[in-house]
Amino acid sequence: MKVLITGGTGFLAGKLANALLGQGHEVRLLVRTMPDARDERVTYTLGDLHDIPSLDAACAGMDWVFHTAGVISYNPKKADLLYQTNVIGTRHLVAAALRQKVKRFIHTSSTAAIGVSTDPSRPMNESTPFNAGSLGLAYFTTKHEAEQEVLKGVAQGLDAVILNPGSLLGPGDMRRMEKGYVGLIYKYKPMFRFHGGINFVDVNDVVRGHLAAAERGRTGERYILGGENLSFGDLIVRVNAILGRPAPRLSVPREMMGVVAGALKLLNFFGVDIHMTPELVRQVSSWYLYVDSSKAQRELGYQPHRINQAVSETMEWLREKKRLV
Repeated sequence: MKVLITGGTGFLAGKLANALLGQGHEVRLLVRTMPDARDERVTYTLGDLHDIPSLDAACAGMDWVFHTAGVISYNPKKADLLYQTNVIGTRHLVAAALRQKVKRFIHTSSTAAIGVSTDPSRPMNESTPFNAGSLGLAYFTTKHEAEQEVLKGVAQGLDAVILNPGSLLGPGDMRRMEKGYVGLIYKYKPMFRFHGGINFVDVNDVVRGHLAAAERGRTGERYILGGENLSFGDLIVRVNAILGRPAPRLSVPREMMGVVAGALKLLNFFGVDIHMTPELVRQVSSWYLYVDSSKAQRELGYQPHRINQAVSETMEWLREKKRLV
């Protein structure tokens, strides 16, 4: 198959490209600027989600399109960028795929597009009604709205599948480096556990889920690609166990999360850029973005693993990059 991947220099895209090449596919990467280090096995094409001619050129002759490009941010100042990229950009790419008669379109969404839950005993699934519109978080709403753009394309004849991965773990995340969950736990050695939680997943499992969706996913369906539902406290315990360090025993009371948010704001003031904003810290202490991947397991043969190997490989990669000492 001839395959296009958008967001070609991204964390997921690079691993997906390697897997596709390993299966003998021809891979084209859509990039906004040419990377300094290039893989001779793939073709690079310059383009942008708002440059319609470049999208038509990128999609021309492609059998499959994997749309992994998007903006991830919880900063309210980036709301317009999120909308323009995640929603309008997806609209433009869907239209190009239709014009160029792409055979299959695989859209990488997020569990954020499903919503939030305050009940850890009831994981969300593909049918859970979206309920995050009132939270004021553009990332959640734009990922949900981007899915609607894909479904509009399906109504016009596009053979598309939507995938909802959990929070990706694994080596090679050049965007966050040590500012991802694993690096932060290693670096800052949290003394307390925190409430709230999300689904963490090995990026390699998500890659395999993408390949399976291209082959077996049903048109117009969404599939959750999750790994392990873990509270933030559980993640701290798990990472420390893998590192051979003692884990904290005490938890921060939910009513104290405002203090934690204030400390985070102070860190941001002094230039410590952590992926989560203070406002989000307050909110996530009562959220459990736990999901159920059984549909993907049934229909795609998806088989998620524990995150331990992804955590270990991330730590080794960060040490090799000299991001941690």
